[in-house]
Amino acid sequence: MTKISFIFVAIALTFSTSILCQSEATYAVSSSAPGYKVNGKTSKTKSGIQIPLILNSGDEGVDMFGKTVNELLVDVEYETEDRLHVKISDKAGKQPLVPDSPLGFERPRLSSYAKYTNYDFLYTAKPFGFKVVRKSDKIAIFDTATLPIVFEDQYLEISTKVPSDANIYGFGEVTAPFKRTTNVTTIFARDNADDMYRNIYGSHPFYTEIRDGKAHAALLMSSHGMDVVTTEGRITYKVIGGVLDFYFFVPKSGKPNDVSIAYTDLIGKPMMPSHWMLGWHHCRYGYKDIEAVETVVRRYKESNIPLETAWVDIDYMDETKDFTVDNVKFPLDRMIALGKNLHENKQKYVVMVDPAISANTSYSTYTRGVEMDVFIKNPDGTDYIGQVWPGYTTFPDWWHPNATEYWTREIVDWVALLDLDGLWIDMNEPASFCLGSCGSGKVDAGKQPYRWDLPQDVQEKNHADQEAALIAMGNPAGETRNLLYPKYAINNGAGNLSEVTVAMTAVHHGGIPHYDIHNLYGHAESYITRNAMIKHKENARPFVLTRSSFIGSGTHVGHWTGDNHSLWGYLKVSLSTVLSMQLFGITYSGADVCGFNQNTTEELCTRWQAIGSFYPFARNHNAIGQADQEPYLWESTAEASRRALGVRYALLPYIYTVFEESNRLGTGVWRSLIFEYPNQNELASNDVQILVGTDILLSPVLDEGKTTVDAQFPKGIWYDWYTYESITVKSGTQDVTLDAPLVHIPVHIRGGAIIPTKTPKYTVDETYETDYNLIIALDEKDQSTGRLYIDDGDSLKVESSSDVTFTYKNKKLTATGSFEYGSPQKISTITIIGKAAAKLSSARIGKTDLKLEQANGAAVIENASIDLTQGFTIKFK
Repeated sequence: MTKISFIFVAIALTFSTSILCQSEATYAVSSSAPGYKVNGKTSKTKSGIQIPLILNSGDEGVDMFGKTVNELLVDVEYETEDRLHVKISDKAGKQPLVPDSPLGFERPRLSSYAKYTNYDFLYTAKPFGFKVVRKSDKIAIFDTATLPIVFEDQYLEISTKVPSDANIYGFGEVTAPFKRTTNVTTIFARDNADDMYRNIYGSHPFYTEIRDGKAHAALLMSSHGMDVVTTEGRITYKVIGGVLDFYFFVPKSGKPNDVSIAYTDLIGKPMMPSHWMLGWHHCRYGYKDIEAVETVVRRYKESNIPLETAWVDIDYMDETKDFTVDNVKFPLDRMIALGKNLHENKQKYVVMVDPAISANTSYSTYTRGVEMDVFIKNPDGTDYIGQVWPGYTTFPDWWHPNATEYWTREIVDWVALLDLDGLWIDMNEPASFCLGSCGSGKVDAGKQPYRWDLPQDVQEKNHADQEAALIAMGNPAGETRNLLYPKYAINNGAGNLSEVTVAMTAVHHGGIPHYDIHNLYGHAESYITRNAMIKHKENARPFVLTRSSFIGSGTHVGHWTGDNHSLWGYLKVSLSTVLSMQLFGITYSGADVCGFNQNTTEELCTRWQAIGSFYPFARNHNAIGQADQEPYLWESTAEASRRALGVRYALLPYIYTVFEESNRLGTGVWRSLIFEYPNQNELASNDVQILVGTDILLSPVLDEGKTTVDAQFPKGIWYDWYTYESITVKSGTQDVTLDAPLVHIPVHIRGGAIIPTKTPKYTVDETYETDYNLIIALDEKDQSTGRLYIDDGDSLKVESSSDVTFTYKNKKLTATGSFEYGSPQKISTITIIGKAAAKLSSARIGKTDLKLEQANGAAVIENASIDLTQGFTIKFK
């Protein structure tokens, strides 16, 4: 088991015990299935080979959970030197695929295929099985040979061998340690408050394995619900529909970062945030009125805790209906004035919008949707009406030809009215509080009591009535599958697949059952909402934060990890959930700081603010009915926030440069130590320390009552951010106990790095108005390198930028690269840290002497005023 705190162990063991008791059948593998054999000749294609399969003879193990498909095709495509595509599908082509569109997955259009690859594809004819072998070391990275493939219309199963105690990362979205242990990971989008090990909001059937210091990865491109069983020596997929559509990633280097590059080459590179998005955000669900929001903004300023963006949850809405305001508690003029005041102070403004639309004929957003016929349907063709915050609600069908026009108008008009800087889209799994179309025939019924507010006997009767009505409604026309109760029941935390969401028998445009595209709903909304924001401001990077996500969502939106809890175990696991999102290509991500549900404490919130200040997306947020947790409420929390955010804002140029690399290449912004040091297997389970990029190491306190941190340091020199004291590790890794009083988070700079910084101010804009500074952290050879990317910080289409590489070697600092950004930029302070820095006494650029002084064990040049318009060299003595 991964090293985790006692409280997390308690939570995890309690919960996983119940999972194991409930899911013995889930762990079972269908070894009695007949499997398949090659049927005739394999044929060459322009991209690889095609292998026809037919079911092996025998009655045993047929039609276990669905109707067995007798004839299959295996299409093997050597797409690139590091990417292999293996699709096992039904010969008749009746099994649904992920739609080939931006609302699903746009398949690559390749004009040529790889002649030379880093992998081999091998197979056996009878029974059919295949291996993907890495050429460099002949290791089979995916091997189905030991267990038969099962292919039924509502059940597919395939297994691969892995080493015992394999280093597997990914498979989500799930609240769990970063390294996957023996467990069932269910992938099926669900509105759930972050239960440990249960399926929650996103759907990402992707994993990376690090074996013997080399990484590879596999993606199952599927929008169907599934269980992924990770157990000793095996990974087994159990999928309730579709086909087995695999992509394998085998970079020649074997580096985990190169796996991320290869993966995002396929699914799309992560979005590039604007400068302001990297500032500190604050929100809560449960603001009583607009004055409460204004008070929070004011008190942040009075406490000198940086606040970049004020958020408002559904509290502002009239009866929680989208695109409306409560004219008593959040009057329109005050909402508009809030945005104006924020903008005057160089701050930003974000509100929430849900996909569910109140079914009320006095509500224009609903009537326009009815007129354009854009809502999800029942099998009989009527609008599907569930229940969300406003009462009975309809749900936009993003696949309908009119849906984009409909949603774009609503979004653009609303964003323009309030002058918003971004949107937050929630409840888009989609969530629904009743079973089936419980609002059919009840349009205009108004806001209804939520089921959890009703007596237990009433809840049970309502549920029974709703289930009976759902069954009576039947399947969509021509559908023979059991969409409501497939014979194989994935380990869905809600039980019935149609609980707390739209029913699986609901129908999307083209007659597509919700069963087949459920996991795509939030992803599709994200794409359409992003484009609506671009229509509002064509050349501003759009800000959209989503709860539900799918493969490739990170190209369009950011993500927060949902409704976590104010518990120490959730503070700890927040690091692993953000790390997992980095793997999935959603690098702009973070968790609710101080926790969403339950009441935080001063100590917990203080420690959470310290590490949460460094989440790629950093926001404090909590739930209605919970105690206030603004960081200014406790002096220790306020001080920890000022310190940590001071470091974050100083590091903004570095963080922005790391994001540019993420956007261009696909690498993570937050990285686990094992992903940077894959040969150090002792780091494999460390998900309690974080690397920001390659050069900044965070070692937070994550346990109650502790004032020290037991940290692991890889080989090299590591400098304390605050004092420049160094830790030198000559080989392997070294365990070090770090002092960490309540208001302090240990931060270290990797020796060999040059870190661009700014002087931290209250807002991001004000911070960026200061000159650049450089911290040169020398390695054991007294050398270092670094990079700085500069653009205007907001344009969707960047017209001018600078990309500067700094190198320090042989007592010379050189700057090379492109210097094309139009606005004047200067370097003011240069700080060199390391033993050799103490020997430096003077510096010169060209024929100009620079004043160099020794301070705190560092060599410092202040007021250098070096223009970043061309390359330069500084010589030191």
